[in-house]
Amino acid sequence: MNTAALATADPRSPDISTDASARDDAALFRKITWRLMPLLCACYVLNYLDRTNVGYAQLQMKDQLGFSDAVFGLGAGIFFIGYAVFEIPSNLMLAKIGVRATLLRIMGLWGLASAAMMFATTPTQFYVLRFLIGVFEAGFAPGVLFYLTLWFPSHRRAQATALFFMAFGAAPIVAGPIAGLTMTYLDGVLSLRGWQWLFLLEGLPSVLLGVAAFCWLSNSPSQAAWLSAAEKQRVARLLAEDQAAHGAAGRHTFGAAMRDGRVWLIGFMSFLIILGIYALSFWQPTILKSMGLSVLQIGFYSVIPALAGIAANIVVGRHSDRRKERRWHFALSAVVGAAGLALTTLFMHNAVAAVLCLSLAAMGISAAFTVLWAVPGNFMSKSAAAAGIALISTIGGSAGLVAPMMVGWLKTLTGSFTPSLYVLSGALVLSALLMLAALPASALGRARH
Repeated sequence: MNTAALATADPRSPDISTDASARDDAALFRKITWRLMPLLCACYVLNYLDRTNVGYAQLQMKDQLGFSDAVFGLGAGIFFIGYAVFEIPSNLMLAKIGVRATLLRIMGLWGLASAAMMFATTPTQFYVLRFLIGVFEAGFAPGVLFYLTLWFPSHRRAQATALFFMAFGAAPIVAGPIAGLTMTYLDGVLSLRGWQWLFLLEGLPSVLLGVAAFCWLSNSPSQAAWLSAAEKQRVARLLAEDQAAHGAAGRHTFGAAMRDGRVWLIGFMSFLIILGIYALSFWQPTILKSMGLSVLQIGFYSVIPALAGIAANIVVGRHSDRRKERRWHFALSAVVGAAGLALTTLFMHNAVAAVLCLSLAAMGISAAFTVLWAVPGNFMSKSAAAAGIALISTIGGSAGLVAPMMVGWLKTLTGSFTPSLYVLSGALVLSALLMLAALPASALGRARH
């Protein structure tokens, strides 16, 4: 009997072949994920620490240096002027020279500038160093997001993006305790204040990790010595098929991406989400301090919202990939974040209840941010992705300038954080409405039925 013929005729054979191919693809992308993501996530943790550690440092340095809330708000926000101005040029340079050299440049310079914050004694020095940190960090996050488009097809990208942004959510887990312990137990050691130690100990490791990234990462699958020739070909084929599946995406150019209304709209939605992210990053320690907590307690209380955000980040990102649906995953997450911020206003004198509400806010904001960043690669070609992602990131990143200044101004005007939390909650609701009403489902993927 001709078993080969039977196998060919067996209706189960295509399913078996398809299942085997799917398992091979899953194994291949697990291998890629484990090679790339741990180091990229570690870089993002330090990126978060070095741009937001002023939120903890100001608990001491405002009084010791005589900085007002207005000085701190401007210094916290001026970072994003340098960041926005240099973001697109940095990302365009990455597309030419590769991620290895880009990360070495970015991380080395931002690490040194961040460590130099320990020497700031006047508002002018504070402003200049914060501006330079923004200049040097420009292009990091959008550069990595562009880098992921070179390795992962769109239906796997949300999970990879979720892992990357998990580091953004995980950073407060280490940021709070490190800041609390450093500023409590190293205060006065070698005649340095606790906030000075904080900048030093969180700045220099970025330089070392930049060197590690240069040595460990590959600029593209075709240059990865740790992939076999067959694996390189398979990745290239899957990416090409994914690009072809999105039709018009292959015809996009740099100019087309800049003229695409979807890019600007996603950028604005990113702005609305990031308003909440950075307002909490810079002012959450102060909110908790107003409830009577010590610096050490603030550091450890901050872990709880961070853990909640990570859990939501992973679960929602994975479910969005599985269902191949973005709009409702984003919108519902944004509404959950809005509810958490609004509920926080009811418990401004109850630290435990407030932290639980902030945790709900962190879950919604983190999940929405992750799902949003899975969208651009669905309708932009590789030639347009570098500029398009950088433009989205620049628009969204400008919230980092607005958020700390807005919260500080409203706090000074009203004597309370409640109005700013309502404003941030409204911004999240608006982002959800824009996603559902203004972006077509065809650009974001449809749920499987």
